[in-house]
Amino acid sequence: MSETTDGTDLPESNVFAKPWPLDLGLPGFTAVDHADIEPAIRAGMAAERQEWEAIATNEDQPTIANTVDALERSGELLERALTVLDALTSATDCPDLDELEEALAPEQAAHSDAYHLDSRLYRRFKVLDEMVTQAPEGQAARDADGTVIDAEAARLIRLTVEEFERNGVGLDEADTHRLKEINARVNALKTRFSVLVTEAMHAAGVTNVTVPPALATTRPHGARLALLETSMSRGLGKQDALGDTRGIVLELARLRAERAALLGFPHHAALVAAESAARTTEAVSELLGRLTPPAMANARADAQIYAARMDLDPQTQAGEAFGPADWPLYEAAERKERFGVDDEVLAPYLELWSVVTKGVFYAANRLYGITFHEREDLAEHMYAPGVKVWEVRDGEDSQAPVLGLFVGDYYARAGKSGGAWMDSLVTGSTLTGRKPVVINCCNIEQPTSGPALLTWDEVITCFHEFGHALHALLSQARYPSASGTAVPRDVVEFPSQLNEKWALHPEVLASYARHVDTGEPLPPELAEQLRGQGAFGQGYATTEYLGAALLDQAWHTLPSGEVPTRIDEVEDFEHRALARAGVDDALVPPRYRTTYFSHVFAGGYSAAYYAYIWSEVMDADAVEWFTTDGAIDGDLGLNRQAGEIFRREFLSRGDCRDPLVSYRAFTGRDPGILPLLRRRGLA
Repeated sequence: MSETTDGTDLPESNVFAKPWPLDLGLPGFTAVDHADIEPAIRAGMAAERQEWEAIATNEDQPTIANTVDALERSGELLERALTVLDALTSATDCPDLDELEEALAPEQAAHSDAYHLDSRLYRRFKVLDEMVTQAPEGQAARDADGTVIDAEAARLIRLTVEEFERNGVGLDEADTHRLKEINARVNALKTRFSVLVTEAMHAAGVTNVTVPPALATTRPHGARLALLETSMSRGLGKQDALGDTRGIVLELARLRAERAALLGFPHHAALVAAESAARTTEAVSELLGRLTPPAMANARADAQIYAARMDLDPQTQAGEAFGPADWPLYEAAERKERFGVDDEVLAPYLELWSVVTKGVFYAANRLYGITFHEREDLAEHMYAPGVKVWEVRDGEDSQAPVLGLFVGDYYARAGKSGGAWMDSLVTGSTLTGRKPVVINCCNIEQPTSGPALLTWDEVITCFHEFGHALHALLSQARYPSASGTAVPRDVVEFPSQLNEKWALHPEVLASYARHVDTGEPLPPELAEQLRGQGAFGQGYATTEYLGAALLDQAWHTLPSGEVPTRIDEVEDFEHRALARAGVDDALVPPRYRTTYFSHVFAGGYSAAYYAYIWSEVMDADAVEWFTTDGAIDGDLGLNRQAGEIFRREFLSRGDCRDPLVSYRAFTGRDPGILPLLRRRGLA
C-alpha cells in the first residue's frame, strides 16, 4: 500500500495514489486505467471528509492558518481524480465513464452537503468574520494567532459565510434532510441531461445550437427545413436517437424551486442572483427587458430584406416562405454582397495553428509579454492525438519564469461535448505554490488530410476561450477558491469577450491571416470589409441569445407549484414565455431550446445565462478604454502598458476583491451600457 499525500491508502498500482509526476502536475491521461478512477474518487471523498473533520473539531480558536488555509488546501486526491473524470467524459467517447459519472453524482452532492451543512465549520468562519467587522476603525483585524486578516482573506471569509448561509447551514433537521435529497437528485439529473444531450447532438449530426451553421450552404428549401427540424426536435422524444429530456427539465425546475423556498428565496433565480454581480432578478430582468424590443425590431427589419432576397432566388419554389431555416443562407448572401466576405473566401487565410500561435498567442505576447513554447513531450500524455501543450513563460528570455501550461484541444471527436469551453486541470494559487494548467476545448472538424481551415466564428471562439485561459494563467490569487475565473458567473465572461477584440486588430490580423498555400496576407480590402461589418447581423444574433436567456429566467423564476407537470407542456411553456417577453420564436428561435439547453440544465449557468450580456456591458466599455485611454500612437491599445494595467488590476485579481472594484481600478470608471448598445445596433 502507498500512503498518499492526502492521508488515504490506495494500492500502489492506482495511478492516483501519488501526485502526477509530469511538469506542473499535468495529469498523465495515458497512464490512467479507467478502473482506477472510481476508487480514487471514493478515497478522495473520504480523505477530504477527514480533513474537514480535523478542522471542525480543532479546539484552538479559529485562525487563518487552522481554518481558512487548511480548508483551501484540502481535497487534493479528490481534485486529481475528478479532474481526469471530467476531462475524459467531456472530451472523449467513454460510455463507461459516463455511467460512472452518473452513478457518482448523488454521492458527490452528499459530499458537498457534508461541507456546506457543517455548522461547526460555519461557526469558525463566523468567528473570523466577526473579528473583521468588530476591529476598531483604522486598525487591522487580527486572528487568535495575531495574524493580520488582510482584505483578501477578509473577502474570502465573508463570501464563505454567505455561501454557508445560502446553502442551508441554518436549516432544521427535517429541512436539512429534504435539502440533501434534493441536491442528490439534482446532481444526478444534471449529469443524465448532459449525457443525453451529447448523444442527441452526435446522433443528429448537428452542433449544439438551435440553428446549425450548415444551413448557410444547404439547398433546397425543403432540405433546410428538415435540417432545422432535426436540430430543434432534440430532446422532444420524436426520435429515439434524439432522446427525451423533457421529464428531466420539469423535475429539475421543480426541485430547484423547492430548494430555493427551503433556503428562503422566492425562486431559484433569486438564489443565483444573490451570489452574482447583478444581485437581484429585478436587475437581470431590467437589462433583458431593455434590450429585447430593439433587438427584435432589428431582426424583423432584417427578415424583410432576406425574405425579399429569397423571393428573387430562382431556386425558391411557389409557396415557400422565409423562416428561421432560411436565415443563415440569405444573411450570408447579404453579407457577401455588402461586404465582399464570407467563410469560403476567408477560410484559406484562417489555418488553425496560424490562428492559435500567430494570432491568439501573438496578441497575448504584445499585451502581457508572455511567450509560448510547445512541449511535445507533455502532449504525448494527453487523452487524444492532436492535443497540444505549451509552456507559458512570463517574458521573452529563455530563463523567464514559468507561469503555467496551456493545453489546446481544438478538434471535434466522437463523444465530445458540443461547443467550446475552458477548464483548469490544475488550479494556480500562491498558497499551495501550484501553477495553473489550463485547457481550451473546441469542436473544429479535423480534415482527413491537409490543414484545418476555420470559419470566422471559429476564429472568434479561439480568441474567446483563450481569454478565459489568460484569466487563469495570470492569476495571482492566494487562495485556490478565488483564483482566475472563480469570479461571479456574470463577470466570468468579461475577459473572454474582451479578448475577442484582438482578432480584428490590424497588427494581429496581419500576423495570423495568411494564405495557407502562398503565405500571402489577407488582402487589405477584405480586412477592412471584415471590420466594416459593424452591427450587421446583430438583430438576429442578439435576439436568439436573449431568447435563450429569457427562457432560462422563465423556468427558474417559477415557484415549485407553478412548474408544468406534463412533458407535453414544455413546448407551449417555451412559446408563451418568449411571447410574453416580446420574442417571436417563429421567426427567431432561441439559441438553445429547453430540451438541449446544457448551460442551464447540465452546466453551471442555471438562472445565469444572462451572464454573457451582463459581462458584455463591461467588455464593450473596456474596448472603448483600450482604444482611447489605453492607446499609444493609434495602436488601439495593443501595447504592454495597457496590457499591464488590465493584467495587474483585473486579470491577476481573480475574486480576491470585488470585480467591480477591480474594473474601476482598471478603467477609472464604472462600466456604462451605451458602448454595448452601439455595438449591437440597439442605441
